[in-house]
Amino acid sequence: MTKPDYDIVADVKKRLNEPFDKFGEAARELSEKGKLELVNEIILEPYTGRGFEIKKGQVVRYELIEGPQIIDTFYMVKDRPMDEWADSFNTASFCGHTQFEGAHYYSNTPWVRPLLTFTRDTVDIKAMQEKYGERAAHSYVVHNGACNSGMWEAIFGIKNANSCHFNLAQGLLEIAGEEVARRHIQPAAFMHFQAIAFDKIPTSLTYYSGRDVFKKGDCVELLAHEDLLVSISPCPMGDQHELASYEDMVCYPMRIAMYEGKDGPLETAPDPGRQTANAVDFVKAGRPGMVVAKVGKSE
Repeated sequence: MTKPDYDIVADVKKRLNEPFDKFGEAARELSEKGKLELVNEIILEPYTGRGFEIKKGQVVRYELIEGPQIIDTFYMVKDRPMDEWADSFNTASFCGHTQFEGAHYYSNTPWVRPLLTFTRDTVDIKAMQEKYGERAAHSYVVHNGACNSGMWEAIFGIKNANSCHFNLAQGLLEIAGEEVARRHIQPAAFMHFQAIAFDKIPTSLTYYSGRDVFKKGDCVELLAHEDLLVSISPCPMGDQHELASYEDMVCYPMRIAMYEGKDGPLETAPDPGRQTANAVDFVKAGRPGMVVAKVGKSE
């Protein structure tokens, strides 16, 4: 029997994450010492989605260059974009709904492996939490999605308003084509630069203004453990200061940059090589060798 005070979640998280932690720590150290070399950069304009590629061992940096700007990101494995992607549920399960330096972005079943590691964050998290509470954060996942245009129509009565749904579709079409874009019609987005806190029940989430907690030059960095295709959206909520009217929301451009080490791509986490089958294939095969636990008896 499990001890009453045994935190199985914390124990599992530690056991799963520890083998991969050193790769993110090494990338962060190189970045802080200025030992990463710029490979490519993109300026992301407001209300426009973009698609781009990150190679295995590269570090991607998202940087605020003019003002606070929320971004939503979606990552797919280049070799199988229809099948494997960074999954918000597995990431939330093994790292948390809010992500901080050191968090790993895990892929969906059956692979369940780190596709990226959140290596660096220059945002003053302490100041944010002093202002908005101890649960405040800006990098997070929620409900396996992102803002969509149907939602904006329901709230504001505006048809076809710009949304992360539209922008991510634009990025997916650019980098992966129509079949992949339709497969991921409402992708599992990972957000940054969005001041929030999971501090309410039952609504769970509070959105806070970003004007006073983000500054020009703030950035987050992630190390890619696999060749990835990326779609990114500058969220139309922008700096999340004016939310009473869609037309009053203020958005800014931002910078995306890819880096490598002086000698090329950085060392990355190994594939743990999970052996679990695809669920549909497994059921169609008759569920061979399926492991089960116990069936309770009526008391």
